[in-house]
This record gives sequence, C-alpha cells and structure tokens, in this order.
Amino acid sequence: TLSANLRRTNAVLLNWSQEPKEARWQLMYHELSSEFHESGWMEIVTGKCVNLDNVFSIIASSRTIDKHTETIGGIQLRYGTSEAVSKRISMQSAWIVAWNRTARALLFAFPHRKAELEAYQEYICSLFGTNEEYSHSRVIRFDKAVRNRVASTRRYELSDFAAFHDIFHAHFNSGGKHFKEEGEAASTSQEKASLAKREPCNKWNNNECTRSAASCRYAHICS
Repeated sequence: TLSANLRRTNAVLLNWSQEPKEARWQLMYHELSSEFHESGWMEIVTGKCVNLDNVFSIIASSRTIDKHTETIGGIQLRYGTSEAVSKRISMQSAWIVAWNRTARALLFAFPHRKAELEAYQEYICSLFGTNEEYSHSRVIRFDKAVRNRVASTRRYELSDFAAFHDIFHAHFNSGGKHFKEEGEAASTSQEKASLAKREPCNKWNNNECTRSAASCRYAHICS
C-alpha cells in the first residue's frame, strides 16, 4: 500500500506528464523558485533521478555562454545556458553541496516531501560517518543506485530504507557485486602503498597510541 505522501507525489508527476515543458517553465520562472539548472528541473518534472555530478559541476565551475529566447503562450522568455567542466562527485563534502541544492529544488516542487528528503539526507550522511573516507565512493554509488530505483518505480519514497536492503548489501558487503569498483580499488591500493612507506607506530604496537590511524604520523601496522 502506497503512503499518502507517495500517492500525492505520483499525482503531481502524472499531472506534469501532460505538459512537462510547461511545468518546467512554471517552476523555473516562479518568483520564489529555488536556484537550479534547466535540465535539472526537467529531471524533477519527469520524475527522473537527478544527476548530482551535473549539479556539482555547475556549482563548481559554471559560466553563462549564450542567451536564448523562446516564446510560450505569447510570453517571450529569455534565459542563459551554462557550460561547466564536468566534475564527478567523489567526496562527502561535494555530495552535500550538490544534494543541498537538489533538495531545495525538490522541496520547492514537492513541498509535502520535506520529511522524506530530510530523513534521506540524514541516512546518507550517517553512512559517510560510519565508513572510512577512502570508501566514501561506495556511499556515493549506493546513493545513486537508491535514487535510480525510486525514479524507475512509483512504489517507494527515498525514506523507505527497508526497500533498499539488496542495494545496501551489494555495495557494503564484502561479497556484494558492487563492493569493489575500479576507482575504489585504486584508492585502496594507494593507501596501502602509503602505509608501507611510513614507519610502524611503536605506541600502537604497545597499545599506547591515542591517535586514529588517519591522524597518526606513523603507520598502525605491526613492527
């Protein structure tokens, strides 16, 4: 059974599907509209998974390169297009920057989803907090997989965490299909190589070191 909140979201998306271009313009040019790029608004209107890499790229390096004019319903609209150097999110800080802007746009489009969006952000941030920094790319891949599932079906909200157990296991269990990916494997190898170059921590070997492995200048390895 779908929640009342999800039924409301589905009803809005169904209504927008009749005239998605018009719905996009209404959101973009509303006087209280949240700052968001044109293709991002279309992803929201059509219920697709918003590309956070694009959002972050625009925030980090956008510049207006052209002006366009379009007439809709007798009203002339002028807008700029942005060209941004493509940047792929690989760290928690970049994800938060991109997610915050996306969440504001989603909330503007769907005011009733406030609790859902806040719960999801807290959930993903807790995963960042419980995983070592070198494996944060795993959290980012998990987030993308979850949002793709929500976008490809109208049965789940982002806060339906129990519906994503299989995705979680695939990304966070050592035997999962997506536990190791090329970028993360390289990152882990680099970290091991870095550890090998550092001298062993004598205090750690004597159970006396009070620093974490990341903050200690010596390697937490057996001497």
